[in-house]
Amino acid sequence: MASKVNDIICTVSNLFHSKGYENTKLGEILAETGIGKGQFYHYFKSKRDLGEAVIDYLIVEMTEELFDNILDQPLPPKVKLKKMLDKILHLQLENDGKRGCPIGNLAIELSEHEPLFREKLAKFFEQWEEKIQQIFDEMKKNGEMNSDTNALKKARTMIATIEGGILLMKNKQDVEVFQDIIETMQLEYGITGEYVDRK
Repeated sequence: MASKVNDIICTVSNLFHSKGYENTKLGEILAETGIGKGQFYHYFKSKRDLGEAVIDYLIVEMTEELFDNILDQPLPPKVKLKKMLDKILHLQLENDGKRGCPIGNLAIELSEHEPLFREKLAKFFEQWEEKIQQIFDEMKKNGEMNSDTNALKKARTMIATIEGGILLMKNKQDVEVFQDIIETMQLEYGITGEYVDRK
């Protein structure tokens, strides 16, 4: 059963990413996953229950991609920043910049109306802030950043720039918009280099 539930969650996460939570109807979920209504309610109490499972799944995925594989690795701080920005750009290039950030999309859509969803998403962003703050604190120690810089504010600004850039790119349906924003951040932190390839 666990494998089937995971398959459903993975499939529905793609639906939510492309259409949003509210716009994805139960009929679409059943059609895309190939299960009947009875099966659905055997696995999940409601669409909201499934939504919570999808958010948990997306957070685990992004935690592994950004935190475990990059930000928690024993690497120089600038290398971590470069790898993180490259990874985020690569994830957007995979969808030609048309679908946005799966977690960011849900945060915008659901934070006002779904307190539980908001709390889960907010916790992810807080952890991300802390990871980048630690990098900036290390850069301050290394003399790579002004010692009087507020690392937490700087971290929040970076995340806001990334998520805002993704939103602008999605609205314009133009991945070059996000590439320009990534390039600007790379220049600011002295971590310039070639972008990851589209392939």
